[in-house]
Amino acid sequence: MDHAAAIKAKALELGFSKCGIISVEEVKGFSDRVDERVSAVPDSALMYNRFRYLADVQREFDWARSVVVLVFNYGRYRIPEQVKGRIGTAYLFDGRKDERSDAKRMADELQKFIEGLGIQVGRNDEGFTALRYAAAAAGLGRIRRNNFFYTDEGSWNAINVFAIDKDLELKGKEIPEECPDDCNKCIGACPTGSLSAPFCMNPMKCVSFLTSIGAGMFNLVRNPEADKFKGWVYGCDDCQKACPYNSGRFVEKEEFPGVDEIAEYLSLEKIIDMDEEFYQNVVQPKFWYLEPDMMWVWKVNALNAMKNEYEESYAPQIKKCLDDPNERVRAMAERVCKSLKI
Repeated sequence: MDHAAAIKAKALELGFSKCGIISVEEVKGFSDRVDERVSAVPDSALMYNRFRYLADVQREFDWARSVVVLVFNYGRYRIPEQVKGRIGTAYLFDGRKDERSDAKRMADELQKFIEGLGIQVGRNDEGFTALRYAAAAAGLGRIRRNNFFYTDEGSWNAINVFAIDKDLELKGKEIPEECPDDCNKCIGACPTGSLSAPFCMNPMKCVSFLTSIGAGMFNLVRNPEADKFKGWVYGCDDCQKACPYNSGRFVEKEEFPGVDEIAEYLSLEKIIDMDEEFYQNVVQPKFWYLEPDMMWVWKVNALNAMKNEYEESYAPQIKKCLDDPNERVRAMAERVCKSLKI
C-alpha cells in the first residue's frame, strides 16, 4: 500500500485543500530562517529565539521520522460586521481547539485514518514545528513578502501538522508565482512599519503580535506605536488585505460555528463591560493565545481602539475604566482621557 498517497487522498476527501509529507530533517532549515530574521532586525532576537526549537520535531516526538502537513482554507467563512477591522481572521477562524469546527473534526478523522494504517501519530494542536516553513517545504505553496503562506486560494490558510513514525514523502508541485519585485503593497499597508522590507518583520512593532501573543510581554500603555493600531483589538489583517494575490479570495459563503454568537459580545463597548466569568468561559477558550487571567489585555486593547477611532459615545465607557480593578486598564484609561481631553 502507498501510505503517502492514501493519507493525501483521505485528507483531500475530508476537506483539506492541500496535503504534503516531508522528512523531519527538512524542517531543520527553519533555524537558518531565524538567524536571517534576527540579523535583519536585531531587536527581534528576544522573540524569534524563543521559537528556534520549532526546527527540531524530535524534541517533542523523539520517534518521529516524517511530518504530514495539512492546509485548510478559511476564506470561505463570513466575518461578522461587529469584528471587521477588530479581530484578525486567523484568530477568529482558528479551529484547532474548537470541537465544533470543520478543521478540528477533519484533523481528528485523519488522525484515526493514519493510525488505522498502523502508523503512530504525534499531534499538538498548538503546533510543534514551524507551520508556514513546513508547508512551503512540502511544496504546498509559497511564503510571500508579507511572511504569510499562500496557495492558489491566497493567504487565508490554517496549517496543521502531524508527526508520524514512518519515512514517507509526498510533495506538491503547484507553487504560485513569486511576488513582483516592484510590489510593496503589503509593506505600505503595515500600520506601524513592522513589515519594513520583504520577508522582514519586527514583532516589537507588529499589531497582531502586540495585541495577542506578545501582549503579556510588552506594555501597550506606554507604547507610542499603539496610536497606529487603528481599531484592531486582537490581531491584524492589513498586510494580507492589501496583497493583490488575495484579491477576491475571501468569499464569505459559509458560517463558522459559534462565531456570530461570540462576535455579538466583542464590540468595543461590550469588551469594556466584560466580566471574568464570561471571559474565562467563553472568550479565552476561543482566543487561547491569552491566558485565563489576561482579560485586562482585551480591555487595554479596546480602550486603545476607542482612542484611535474615537466616537463621543465611547466617553462613558472610557471614563468607567478609570476605576477598573486592574492597574493596566486604569493606566490606559488615563492615557486615553488625557489624549482625547475628556
